[in-house]
Amino acid sequence: MVALPDLPRDFTHAPHSFHDTTSMPEKKPEKSDPRHAAKVFLGSVLILSSAGVWLVSTGGTDAAMMLIKMVFSLSLFCVGAMCFSTLDTEDLAPEVQIDTKRRQLRVVETGLDGRTQRVEVHALDDLAELSLRDRILTARDSSGRQIAALPITDRATERALRRALSLAT
Repeated sequence: MVALPDLPRDFTHAPHSFHDTTSMPEKKPEKSDPRHAAKVFLGSVLILSSAGVWLVSTGGTDAAMMLIKMVFSLSLFCVGAMCFSTLDTEDLAPEVQIDTKRRQLRVVETGLDGRTQRVEVHALDDLAELSLRDRILTARDSSGRQIAALPITDRATERALRRALSLAT
């Protein structure tokens, strides 16, 4: 069994051809998200300032001042680390919508900028397979081509999908 990725790519030639691919660079999408840049900037400033607190002289070296500096430095470091931990990973998985009233399955793909790039609409009656097994939603069209294969991690989403699939039959 061969599983192909669901991610759309622009191929200039067949994946297993014997053409020389060194002269054909792969196109990479440009990512320009100001929120991402702001989080990186704020996180790095906070982490660097947590170390900079120790460079500023306070005049006295009593234990209370050292404790205040340590708490302030640790809190700056933790907030900076939280800025880095909340950075979004590139989630290129498409969104699948099941409309039981219109009996349609929609696959909505968004770009790196958050805008909708492509919407595929498939009638539920035309699908050869629409199943939820092993916490993976799989949809195949009548020719056997895989339309979507998405992992389901949330129990509430899994229950809602099972309910929608039972209504769709």
